[in-house]
Amino acid sequence: MRLRTRPRPQASVRALVVLGAVGALLIGMLAALASPSVARVPSGDTDSKQATAADPSAREASTALRRAESIRDDGAAGRDATMVLRDLANTRADLTDAEREAADALMRRPTSSNGDGYLDYGNVEEETPVCTTTLCVHYVTSGQHASTPEYVTTAVNTLTSVQQAFLTSGYRAVKSDGSLGGNALPDVYLGNIGVNGLYGYCTSDDPSQSTQRWDRWAYCVLDNDYSASEFPTNTPTENLQVTAAHEYFHAIQYAYDRYEDSWLLEATAAWVEDELYDGVDDNLQYLRSSQLRSPGTPLDTFDSSTGFHYGTWSFFRFLTERFPEKKGFLPRLVLDVFTKADGGPGGPDQYSWKAVNTVLKKKRTSGAAMLGAYAVANRRPGRAYDEGAANRYPKAPAGRITLSAGKARTVKVRLDHLTTRTTRLTPRRLATKKAKVRLAFDLSPKATGAFALVTTTLRSGKVRTVRVKLNKQGNGAKAVPFSSKKVANVEVTLVNGSGRFKCWQESYFSCQGRPRDDNAAQQFTARAVKR
Repeated sequence: MRLRTRPRPQASVRALVVLGAVGALLIGMLAALASPSVARVPSGDTDSKQATAADPSAREASTALRRAESIRDDGAAGRDATMVLRDLANTRADLTDAEREAADALMRRPTSSNGDGYLDYGNVEEETPVCTTTLCVHYVTSGQHASTPEYVTTAVNTLTSVQQAFLTSGYRAVKSDGSLGGNALPDVYLGNIGVNGLYGYCTSDDPSQSTQRWDRWAYCVLDNDYSASEFPTNTPTENLQVTAAHEYFHAIQYAYDRYEDSWLLEATAAWVEDELYDGVDDNLQYLRSSQLRSPGTPLDTFDSSTGFHYGTWSFFRFLTERFPEKKGFLPRLVLDVFTKADGGPGGPDQYSWKAVNTVLKKKRTSGAAMLGAYAVANRRPGRAYDEGAANRYPKAPAGRITLSAGKARTVKVRLDHLTTRTTRLTPRRLATKKAKVRLAFDLSPKATGAFALVTTTLRSGKVRTVRVKLNKQGNGAKAVPFSSKKVANVEVTLVNGSGRFKCWQESYFSCQGRPRDDNAAQQFTARAVKR
């Protein structure tokens, strides 16, 4: 079920998030929670509100509560924990009084005597938290959630390293929670959450429902040992490392904008795992559900049934390999995106894809152009990515056509926004040096973001990609060499680079928008000639 929303009472257009999953780190996806949900702005600081069957806002909030409860009760879609809990916090004002009490219990800290969330220390007394000058780690030494002193030390050191990497790289600090947790420092709690299919999560017990507050404080929860019996992939230390990187980045995201589009939040959290802990490579599993495998799925998709948004980390890896300038430990491009997406006072407050596009325009390109380049790279990932060959990135699919002299084929497709389609043309018995393939394009108008790329691969291994010149109506032509003696193949990549949306339309794309240019008809005709 998709949750409905309404725009914030603010002039600038902004994304209210598509809710989903805590990314590359959490396991288990059940069909009952497969439909994406959307976080929206609360209706105000309401002390008491009773839902009616005719109240869509109340239904949305109730759905968020049921999703959160299902993770606690059944372990269902545990990977959704962070975003589901954020959804619950953002819709809290529209719950009934009884539902709000249940929601608050889910968001209470493990040390709360009246909490029944995903981690509850119960009657076990918490040990004195281990605090550095910048964060605190909470734990117990008895009961089912017990941690050893050695593990606590490892967790503190890992989290401190992660935190400092983010701060040194220019990211905002996690918002202070006042005296909750014992002091104003960010809090991380350790407990046996792996038994419920969870690697980790972050949430907020910030009570503010103000529509003028984009930021929230957050606290995080990590497993107490990452034992092999519960986490068979990677070592316990490796699982701790990538989970800490992913989840603490979510806590930082709370400090920018609690309403930002979830595909961006999860894709960048999965991206940063590999930036900080390059040798673990846990996020490679998500490439199976990404545009490397499904270029016809919109890049800004959030889909908790497939985890597609986690695989989109590869888009940010593609961008940061091409624009590698660093600030501190990390490529600064993603920081620049969050700076543009910042919803705070005076912030640019741009929704996800608009922020990406704005940053890329400053680099004399665009989001659409990079989508096309990404599609071309994904046809030869072993060469296009620094770790593509070593980590066996999957190769994007393509249609296949063989052409001999005088033969012509027309390819007709319909493309949704931020998707691509590639067709490989292979010459057959075209040995003359002057053989060519003539391509005639009939695409959607250029204003819709439609364009085409032609990539020629020579038998020598050399690859060249050119963009086809089109008129305003989307028509154009291109001829390229097609001699079977020299040319291995020619690939035509059609791109729907549209980032145009009618925002606040209950979708799970950028700005909850309804794409303006989906199902766009595109076609080209390829004719092989000897000269």
